[in-house]
Amino acid sequence: MTQSTNAGASQEAIEFHYDMPADFFALWLGESMTYTAARYAEPGMSMDEAQLNKINYHLDSARVSEGGRMLDIGCGWGTLLKTAVTKRGAAAAHGLTLSPLQNKYITGLGIPNVSAELKSYEDYEPDAPFSSIVSVGAFEHFVQPESTKEERHDTYSALFERVARWLEPGGQFSLQTMAWGDANATERNLIKIHDIFPESDLPEIAEVIHSAHPYLELVTMENRPQDYGDTLAAWADGLKANKDRAIKIVGPERYKFFLDSCKGGALLYRRRRFYLCRFVFKHRGR
Repeated sequence: MTQSTNAGASQEAIEFHYDMPADFFALWLGESMTYTAARYAEPGMSMDEAQLNKINYHLDSARVSEGGRMLDIGCGWGTLLKTAVTKRGAAAAHGLTLSPLQNKYITGLGIPNVSAELKSYEDYEPDAPFSSIVSVGAFEHFVQPESTKEERHDTYSALFERVARWLEPGGQFSLQTMAWGDANATERNLIKIHDIFPESDLPEIAEVIHSAHPYLELVTMENRPQDYGDTLAAWADGLKANKDRAIKIVGPERYKFFLDSCKGGALLYRRRRFYLCRFVFKHRGR
C-alpha cells in the first residue's frame, strides 16, 4: 500500500484503529452503529436515544432537508448518510472515508442516493456543490503530533477553505471533534493520544475558530465533554457484556485495546482533560 502524503493520518493509521469487522463494532456501539460521542440532552437518556439526538443535531445544524445534497467528511459506517436520505429526504448523501471496511460496508447497504468513496478530503473535489456538509469525529486525524503550529493552522485553514468552496449559498457545516482540555504539557505527553489514534493529534478550540474565521462564520459552538464520558462508559459496558463474542471476532489483544481506550477515555473526559466540541458554521457573506 502506498504511504499517504496528506497532512493528517495516513490510510494505514486509520485502518489500525477503525478497520475492524463491522460485526465487532455492532456488539457495543448500539443501534446507531455510530463510533462518535452521543449527545445526552436529557437526564436518564439511554445511549441509543442520545446517539439519535446527536444524529438529528448534526442534520439540523447542517440544514439537511428534502432535495438537498450532503457531504460527510469521515463518514464512519454511514449512519448520517443513511438518515439524511431515508429520514430527511436528501437527494444525495456522499461520504469520504479512509477505512476500506467502512467503505465496503456503506456500499453494501445498497441504499439509493447514498454513496461513499475511499478518499481523503485533501484529494477530493466534488462535481457539484453541497447544500450541507458534516464531519463528526474525523477532525482529530487531520494533523499529526509532530506538526508545527504553522502547519496545523495551514492544514485546518485548507479544510475550511474547501468546505466554504464546496457549500452552496445558504449551506452550513456541522463539525464535531475532540479537543484538548484542561491538560498541561506534562499530562498531554503522558496521555499519548497517538497510541490510540496513530499519526493524529487533537485541536485546540482556538485553533478551530481561528482557522475557520476567514472562510466561514461561526454560528454556534458547544463544549460537552460529559457527553463523551457517558458514551465511552456505555461502550465499555457493551464490550464487557459481549466479551466472548468480541474476542472471537478480533482476538484478546484488540478487545483489551478497545476496552482500555473506552475506560481510560471516559475518565479523561470526566476530568475535562479532553473536551468534546460541536461547531456550526456558515459561509461568510451569504
